[in-house]
Amino acid sequence: MNDKGIEAVIASPPEREELVVQLFIKDGGQWGEIFREKGRWWLELYQQPSGQPWRLDLEEARKVIDLSLNELRGRLGNSA
Repeated sequence: MNDKGIEAVIASPPEREELVVQLFIKDGGQWGEIFREKGRWWLELYQQPSGQPWRLDLEEARKVIDLSLNELRGRLGNSA
C-alpha cells in the first residue's frame, strides 16, 4: 500500500483551455489529471516511467478525485 499519499493541484497547463486538477503521489510523480473537454469531464491516467504501477489507496484516491471535481465545477461552472 502507498504510504506517501496523494495530492491534487489545480493548474492551468498551456495545452489545456481550462483549469485542470493534476494528481500526484506526494514526493513522487504525476499519475493523472482531471479536466473538462468538449462538455465532458475526463480522468486521464499516466503510466509510470519505470513501467511499474503505483498502488494507491482506493478510498483516498476517490476522496481526492471527488474533492477535485467539486473544486473544478465551482471554478469553471457546472455545465458538464
